[in-house]
Amino acid sequence: MDRFQRWTWGVVGMALLVGAGCAHQAPLAVRREVEADKCSLVQSVLKEPTPSRVVEEIAAQGRHEPTPVRVYVRRPEQSMLERFFEGDEPRCGDSTFKVVQDSVLDAVVVYLQEIREGYAYDARRAGPDELTLEGKPQGTLRRAGPTWVVGN
Repeated sequence: MDRFQRWTWGVVGMALLVGAGCAHQAPLAVRREVEADKCSLVQSVLKEPTPSRVVEEIAAQGRHEPTPVRVYVRRPEQSMLERFFEGDEPRCGDSTFKVVQDSVLDAVVVYLQEIREGYAYDARRAGPDELTLEGKPQGTLRRAGPTWVVGN
């Protein structure tokens, strides 16, 4: 192999490596956008009267850190609860709450169920062994442009 062929193969190899790196960036960016949208939905739910009251109840116990919140999607047709966020450390919260994946002794558990126009939700205070597939919706949220709004 002469010098030109080695150089050509080197350039092609580098282009493939760079292309593979860029290919991995797009899905990561898309996942981050999806997770940010999920966080926006959870923030909207936690502003509603019943969920915000549950957050305040736990905070009133003198905790100095944000209230832990776990979020699940109910899939009753499959008899299953599914974590709403991917990964172990969701980056979702504010000064009053923080989404966690691990079971904690006492947390706000938000249950979402997909409906045609968005999500039905209910939120309650629960420990790690008190998860349920059953619940009565406390409200609905639907997409209105880039934001989530209370459904009718």
